[in-house]
Amino acid sequence: MKPVIDLAVDTLRDPQGTAQRIIGWQLDRATLYTALFAVAAINAIFAATPLILFPGALDDATRQALPILSLLERPLILFFFIAGGLVVMVQALFWAGRAMGGHGEMADMLVLLVWLQALRATAQIAVIVLNLAVPTLAGLFALCVVVVTFWLLLHFISAALRFGSLFQAFGLLVAVVAGLFLGMMLILTLMGVSAGGL
Repeated sequence: MKPVIDLAVDTLRDPQGTAQRIIGWQLDRATLYTALFAVAAINAIFAATPLILFPGALDDATRQALPILSLLERPLILFFFIAGGLVVMVQALFWAGRAMGGHGEMADMLVLLVWLQALRATAQIAVIVLNLAVPTLAGLFALCVVVVTFWLLLHFISAALRFGSLFQAFGLLVAVVAGLFLGMMLILTLMGVSAGGL
């Protein structure tokens, strides 16, 4: 485990340099997609674990306010949601990045987002442990994880597409997320799902 831990620490210290090292592994597509489905499964399991440990954490009022949280009660559906979302995000970031003048290969984006998801899975373990030991710190730590994940994502996008700055990566991310959201809303509208249902 030491090389993995060292790589995680290096990722936090020097995201760009570590991203280039990971890209340099030159892993094949089959290996990368196997890793993607593995980290999606692990993330789904850990995301659903708090509801197993704390059965009353998701009440009816929360389900009505945020229906998407009900996915936490269905780990298999959550797995497909995470895995599918990752595949779509990789494709969208790569092709939109190319349109914005980026370079690099699809595998570069894929390997970096898979590694980011692996780090998030590790962070979820820490959140679960903190929930059991010091619940008040768990929420603060989870917020820190969100901020660090966003910061790493910008660096990884920049490294995968050979962008010159994080501002380009940020602009690309905003454009892709907005495009995916509008596309999802259009599909749901065509399917007859109301905005309230979403």
